Amino acid sequence: MASILTESSRPIHGEIAKLDSIIEMHVHTNPDSSDSMLSKEELVTVGIEAGLSGANLAEHDKVLERHQQESLRSAHPDFFFNFGMEVSTDLGHMLAIGLKEYLPGIRRAEKLREELDKVGGFLIVAHPFRRLFDPVTAMRTGETFDLTPEQAAETMPVFKVVHTLEIANGANTPKENAYAADVARLLGVRGTGGSDAHSSSGLGYFATGFEVVIDSQETLLEELHAGRFEALQFESAGIFSYFNPPHDQ
Repeated sequence: MASILTESSRPIHGEIAKLDSIIEMHVHTNPDSSDSMLSKEELVTVGIEAGLSGANLAEHDKVLERHQQESLRSAHPDFFFNFGMEVSTDLGHMLAIGLKEYLPGIRRAEKLREELDKVGGFLIVAHPFRRLFDPVTAMRTGETFDLTPEQAAETMPVFKVVHTLEIANGANTPKENAYAADVARLLGVRGTGGSDAHSSSGLGYFATGFEVVIDSQETLLEELHAGRFEALQFESAGIFSYFNPPHDQ
């Protein structure tokens, strides 16, 4: 996992963040994610208005081709683009940063981590508790989720594979995000934030902040591996606060 934290080193929930880079770490765009209505041009326009300095494209099981990457960066030099992907695995959806393409076998989470380790990449489990508290889902599957955060942190296999987890996801319920934040706290890691937007609605509602200017994948990976990042929540244009909910929320 990422760097170990103490409770005193964590930011205060709701405190306004003053950071050099605010990155939308989980967003899907059209046409590369077929379920998205968000164009890349709209991502840039709305993102800059919100106060984002860049975005990690997390298209489903796909990394944009190199010529697409170069074209986007050339067209939008003042907005940082990173080209990751959201991979569907046997342990859930994963945000993979550092791979140049989809590789055979990475639907197994352990194989995905193995391939990322070869290139110094970073692996985040996305929305790990989505719908687990939903009674309709429980009725449909016949399974209930009754683990405490302590039990989840200790026993869920996914946390032995990933570097960290997404604790603030715009498509989650507040309970799901708060529970994820509790698990991250117990694991002693910082969690990431991202809107999981598929349209301009909610874009940048959650993001990830960095103390340095993120202008390359190399810098992004360096800061992620060092644990120098914080989950953020949108307050108003250009203003984000730290997302670190108290235990009882």
